Amino acid sequence: MLGGGAAAAMTAFLAACSGGGGSYSDKPANNNKPVATKSIQIGKANIPVPRDQSVIVGQVEYTVFDSFNGMIPNGSPSGAGVELSTEPLFYLSFATGEMRPWLATEYKYNDDHTEVTFKFDPKAHWNDGKPLGAADFKFTIMLLKDRPDLFGGGGELKEFVKDIEVPDPQTAVVKMLKPGPRFHYNFISAIAGPPLGIMPEHIWKSQDPTKFKDNPPVHSGPYKLKQAIRNQKMFVWEKDPNYWNKDKLDVKPQYVVYQSTSKQLDQASLAFERAEFDVGSVDEPHAKQLRNTGYPALVTTQFHDPNPRVMWLNCDPSRGVISEPKMRWAINYCLDREKIGKSIWPVPVPPAQYPWADYPTNDKWKNDELANKYKFEFNPDKATQLLDEIAPKNGAGKRMYKGKEINLEIITPSPVDGGEYAIANVLKTELAKVGVPATLRSLAGNVHDEKFQRGEYDIDSSWAGIAIDPEQLYSDWTSDKYQPVGKNAAGKNKLRYRNPKFDEISKKLATLDPESPEAKPLLDQALEIYFQDLPMLSVIQTGYPSYFNTTFWKGWPTDDDLYEVPLNWWQHFIFVLGKIEPTGQKGPA
Repeated sequence: MLGGGAAAAMTAFLAACSGGGGSYSDKPANNNKPVATKSIQIGKANIPVPRDQSVIVGQVEYTVFDSFNGMIPNGSPSGAGVELSTEPLFYLSFATGEMRPWLATEYKYNDDHTEVTFKFDPKAHWNDGKPLGAADFKFTIMLLKDRPDLFGGGGELKEFVKDIEVPDPQTAVVKMLKPGPRFHYNFISAIAGPPLGIMPEHIWKSQDPTKFKDNPPVHSGPYKLKQAIRNQKMFVWEKDPNYWNKDKLDVKPQYVVYQSTSKQLDQASLAFERAEFDVGSVDEPHAKQLRNTGYPALVTTQFHDPNPRVMWLNCDPSRGVISEPKMRWAINYCLDREKIGKSIWPVPVPPAQYPWADYPTNDKWKNDELANKYKFEFNPDKATQLLDEIAPKNGAGKRMYKGKEINLEIITPSPVDGGEYAIANVLKTELAKVGVPATLRSLAGNVHDEKFQRGEYDIDSSWAGIAIDPEQLYSDWTSDKYQPVGKNAAGKNKLRYRNPKFDEISKKLATLDPESPEAKPLLDQALEIYFQDLPMLSVIQTGYPSYFNTTFWKGWPTDDDLYEVPLNWWQHFIFVLGKIEPTGQKGPA
């Protein structure tokens, strides 16, 4: 069992995803039967292992092939199947709401949340056969605690961890510097993977963590790396016959191959149609073509991303009019969320008001009375009224704020053909209609991140959300994390938001179990301040359909049976691999 009040909160958390964003049906768009059902012309997959024993995943462009050290920049390939070999202490499924103890069997806090005890499964071992337990946990946390130069290092660990005691091989007792009722969040795989992964002490204790490649990776999951093939941009993972938790999870495919797909969407889609890939390798326009022509082997599965698409608004006074809450509300009234959700985003999705995904068990954080009081609506007339108050037009028809013409700078990490860019472009058009000119720029990842972190923007069109509860979001917005424009925010308070009352509420929430009776009034107070000030605007829920091919494997998650998060780059994908079954189809000779 999971211990403490926080455990009760987690056990019931995050039930099945909402289906309010439209249906992903594998029937033709006109709901009529196709004239003829296509036969599948199976292509020869370019893999070094038997096709009928392999799941092939079409993924991103890989550049790293010889390193699996996730603590350093470019130290590990993203979305390459590493997730199949790594495991958290606990899994939390956004699809089912189930909390699965995994490497650990329980956690339990003391009464004032200054101490938390983790119990490890005595069966757990690394894929080299060495035992996995409390000593590895202590080694990992104490290493990262004092290494802010490493991903996951410093920060919250240094802020909370005083010491860790290991009274026996399966017990780790974390002694904290101050109450930390959310400390266990660090070890829960909720969004993609946990904030912190446990490292094997016997491998890492003699290594420089900034240089060690961890190749092949020593982890604990049901798959081990068989080979990485650079010239084919491919990673081959093989089922570990000695996997420690086989009684709970017996994955079916002997091999899982992650491979970069063609940059040409037509070619990538053709590879899916020829069953050269089981997962991915097709986008929604091409999937729609397959449905409409009667392709029989396509399964499309809806899943709302935990991060709604949002507009980050720069609240720093040095940015001018955007620092005014009335200006931010004027921007809010210029957002046509219904239009964006139905016709701008690639698949139909519902509008968003709360800064979290619309999973039913997130409903506990909502307050419909406040949502109605601060109603989000597309209303250019209300936007104009607010603008006339704070930035009236001069004789030339230009809106002025403190003697200067206003002109907003909108940035996005999305390419110009991406959804976030399209959302921003809709907003830009509506702002122009109410007399607010804006520039919009798509920026490459590192360029965007630098401007975003340094506060060199007015509006940023991207994404945000919570992993477990709202205080995770609110705590990043407190004044103590403020940095002046031009200085790197280091991932915190990128909004440059400051509100002393909000700070006080967040500080109290940080010491409370979010499910406790004392927390709800504070959560409502924080939510009302959020609605009043709007440092960030939720725009739409985010639909990311997953595409599966049933030629070689059946039993994929569907809208009707969403038994697990369907995303192949999340650690939870191992449970999909434990559920599917081979169809008996053999690959071409």
